[in-house]
Amino acid sequence: MPADEQWMTYLQLVRPCVQEQISTVFTEAPLVQEFNLHGMANGSSPGDDSAKTSYEIRRYQLQLGYDTVPKFLEHYQKGLPSKMNAPGTCPSTSLVTLLYNDTGPLNEVIEIWRHGNGTHAMGISREAARGATEWRNSIANIADLAISFRSTIHKPVTKNGLSKWM
Repeated sequence: MPADEQWMTYLQLVRPCVQEQISTVFTEAPLVQEFNLHGMANGSSPGDDSAKTSYEIRRYQLQLGYDTVPKFLEHYQKGLPSKMNAPGTCPSTSLVTLLYNDTGPLNEVIEIWRHGNGTHAMGISREAARGATEWRNSIANIADLAISFRSTIHKPVTKNGLSKWM
C-alpha cells in the first residue's frame, strides 16, 4: 500500500485522528491444514470476490492459563466437522482460518468465516450449526474457557471501492 498514492493521501488525512495504533500477531492453528481450509499462512485467496461476499470474524478472549488455548483447540476440532457438515449449511459458507496469538493480549482466538452469499448465507449456516450436536457440545465447553466473545461482519472493499471514501 505505501506505493499507492491514493492510500498515502488517505493516511495523511486520517493520521491526525488516530490516538493509538496496536499490532497483534496471530498464529494459524494447525487444524487449518488438517481440514484443508483456505487459510492465510500461505497467502491463499478464499476465492470468488463477488459483491455479496462477507467475512465474519469471531473473537474469543480466553481465561489466562498455559493450557487454555490447547483446550480450546481440542474442543473446537472435535466439534468442527459436525458444524461444517450440518444439513442446511449454505454451500457458500466456509471457514477461512483459525488463529491464536502468542504475543499481545494472550489467549485470544480468532476464527474467520467467508460467506459467499453475504449475511443471508451466514444466517442459514448459523441456523444449521445449531442443530449439530457435537458442535453444540464443543461450544458449551469453549464457553467455560471464555471471558468474552465478539463477532463482527466485514465486507471486502476493492481498490476502486476504496477510492470513493477519499
